[in-house]
This record gives sequence, structure tokens and C-alpha cells, in this order.
Amino acid sequence: MRDLTTELLAAGGAATRGSLLRLGHSYRSIRLAVDRGELRAIGRHWVVLRGVNPSIPVALEQRGVLGGASALRSYGVWVTHQTPVQIATRPHAGLGPAIEGERIWGSFECDVKEWRVSVVHALAQHGERVERDDAIAAIDSAWHRGLIGERELDRVFALLPARCRSWRRLLDPAAASGLESLLRVPCVERGWSVVTQAPAPGGGRSDLLIDGWLYVEADGSEWHDDPARAAKDRRRNSAITAAGGRWLRFGYADVVHDRARALALIALVLSQGAPTRRLAG
Repeated sequence: MRDLTTELLAAGGAATRGSLLRLGHSYRSIRLAVDRGELRAIGRHWVVLRGVNPSIPVALEQRGVLGGASALRSYGVWVTHQTPVQIATRPHAGLGPAIEGERIWGSFECDVKEWRVSVVHALAQHGERVERDDAIAAIDSAWHRGLIGERELDRVFALLPARCRSWRRLLDPAAASGLESLLRVPCVERGWSVVTQAPAPGGGRSDLLIDGWLYVEADGSEWHDDPARAAKDRRRNSAITAAGGRWLRFGYADVVHDRARALALIALVLSQGAPTRRLAG
């Protein structure tokens, strides 16, 4: 039998006393771990590790679990905008001692890690609360990461309002980032031909290839600020130009906060037509 700290780490930092008892631990061993400060007790049912994701105890103290955007972040799924802690709460649950965070009332299923809702329910809760493109970016992200497949997508859309069903045709599990999804969806809706993660001249792949000749990158600073990667990007940009293509590169702020301008720039470049010359090789 593993020690309590190991059990809590495996559970993502929080577990019910009942689940620990079923694993062979005793009330006494749990109480001693709490008394020693190794664990923190929340109510009668939960214990958490010190230093756990602070959103988890907030939700548990409010007699709920992580839901919506907060649950998605814990899965590593893209969420476009920061939100208060979102707390999934069943209709007849009592409130905690103080209101903190944002309640999501309703029925839900929990993940194996019982302090959060399942990824299916988290996507559905999120989809009801955000703009369409932000919801699609989250679903793309979960699909790309292998957290859901077609069967789970059926369940997500069964939980979402009927008005959301048209979103499904806009999903793309090849999307490697939320920024990519946020740009791709409006491009597709404008009638442009869009290929996700297209092979690019000079090696590697571009986030989007529009109308067969415009290569578009949506860069998050975490990856593309690396000097070696930046040099590789410059070489690829040169190769695209030499091959007779065009390229555009947008940063996080361009896509998240100024998307209309980014789309207008794409439209402007497309309106100029495909280049007719390429560098002799």
C-alpha cells in the first residue's frame, strides 16, 4: 500500500476520505497526516495536499468541484480567457461558508479525479458560457490531446443547446493550439480554403495554409520566443517566399484581442492574388 502523500499525488492533489479508506488507509492514519500538516482537511469528506492547485480547495470548500473553464485548465485544455474559479454544484448541495468563484448549477459527472467534472461535462459547461469560437478552440484542444473522440463528442453536443450543433462541422482535431483554432474558424466561414498543419517549404508545418499559397502562423510566446526556434521560423519564411508563397505571423494578442484586424490583414493579402514568380533554384 502506498503512503498517503503518494495516493494524493496520484489523485491530483485531493481525495475523499472514503476513497482513501477503500485503498486500505485508516481514519487514524488520515487524521495523523492532517495533524502533522501533511494534508489539509476540507469539511468531513475531503483532504488535500499542501501546495495543491489553489482552485481545488476553493471549489471543495464551496461544496462543489471544479467545473467549466477551471476543470478544462486542470486537464491542460485551451481556455481563451481567464475566469474566476468555476465551481460545479449540484442543485441540492448546500453552500459553503462564503461565496467565492462562479457557480455552475446542475447535474454532472465527475472524472476519476473526483475534484473535477469529466472532460465531457467541462466542455459542455464551458460551451454554454463562452463565444462560439472560444468553445470550438477548447473542443479542438481536448480532441487534439486525445482526451475525447467521436463518441465523447456525441455526448458533448447532446449536453449543449441545439443551437450549438452546427459547431461540429467546424472542429479540427489537427489544430495544435487554441490560437490556431481561433483564426481557422472565421477563415473557413469566409469561404477561404484552409488546411491545418500544412507542410511548409523549408521544413516543418505551418499552422494554416490559406488558398494554397498563404502560410499563416499563430504564435504563442512560450515556444516561438526561443532563439533557435525563431531562427528556424525565419528560414522557413524565406523558403516560403522563394517558393512563390506568402506568409503572415500573428502573436497571442493579435489573435485573442485584435482578431478582426488579423483577419482584415489576411483578406488584404489574399486580395492581392497569389505571387506569380518564384526564386530560381
